[in-house]
Amino acid sequence: MDAHDSFATLVALRAKAGELTALRALSRPEQVRQVQPLLQFDPHGSAPASQLGAIEAAVRDLRRLGRRVMLDASEVAGLPAFGTGPTGALGQMTDRLADPVDLLDGPGPIAFIPVVRSDAAEQPAVALGRLCHELGAGCAFRVRSATAGRDNIERIIERLDLDTDRIDLILDLQYLDKATTSQLDEAAAILAAFAELGEFRSVSLLSGSIPRTLAQTSTWEQPRTEETLWANLVRAAAADLRLGDYGTVHPIPGGGFRSNHVAMKYTCPDHWLYSRERMPEPDDRAADSPRAGAFRIVCRHLIESDNFAGPDFSWGDREIHEAATGRGRGFGDSSKPVALATSHHLAYLAGRSAA
Repeated sequence: MDAHDSFATLVALRAKAGELTALRALSRPEQVRQVQPLLQFDPHGSAPASQLGAIEAAVRDLRRLGRRVMLDASEVAGLPAFGTGPTGALGQMTDRLADPVDLLDGPGPIAFIPVVRSDAAEQPAVALGRLCHELGAGCAFRVRSATAGRDNIERIIERLDLDTDRIDLILDLQYLDKATTSQLDEAAAILAAFAELGEFRSVSLLSGSIPRTLAQTSTWEQPRTEETLWANLVRAAAADLRLGDYGTVHPIPGGGFRSNHVAMKYTCPDHWLYSRERMPEPDDRAADSPRAGAFRIVCRHLIESDNFAGPDFSWGDREIHEAATGRGRGFGDSSKPVALATSHHLAYLAGRSAA
């Protein structure tokens, strides 16, 4: 099966338990036919060996569905446990994917799309360019505004030694709490400068509006700023610009902490729906743990809202419905809210692309 060459939406996901669980729940090609996953190694995630194994499994699973994964190992560069040499974890992943592990893989190595960032030093950029040629899948070039100067972009493309039509260009604005006129003008200017460099395989705008922490309880809405800015840019003549977002988490990875609250971020066509509740005190008589009990309340709020897409919308929505109606199990796992929210989010992007 040939990988889908095009996509309409890009989603950047951390290689953590919740996101990986949602990816493993995908089972049909149409779920990723127009959705391009970018999977990012996370220095705050599981142990390197475990993370490498989980990412390998995700790459193999998605390849069977016809989708090559973009892999970004920039955050773990220089951590020897993830892989040594200038290509680091991506070189390690290339070796791991060189041979099939079962009959479903088919013959030959499995390719992925290496991600190069706009702050890459000369040696890593050259080495990753060679890896891109070896894999034959081109490159994803992830550009942040602080390093989006034309001279820098031209220099890195030259080091990659790739024609622009083999490069998926990503303008990564990271956290975006508001879609202001100044942000629109800045993004438009950067995109216009990109257009002068050649015709790229694709151009995406990547950003996320979910804050690092939520400060309320119960349920409330927040605009999906990432879609607002993208839509404004499309109207301003960037007609081929793809929408990219960070799934259902804050765009900037952090070490995290154990909260006394349970929260779900639920994607809706023009807004986020947040549901958050404080965990009760432990009670030996309760059927659920405090975390699982709070999670069931959060899910109940979701299905009672006008925004719930229904239990048949995705694996995550089915699990949300089970939790809300007192069925199912395993809802005390701290990664469960991200897993179910990400599953719904992937289905939202797939349906949005097909609309």
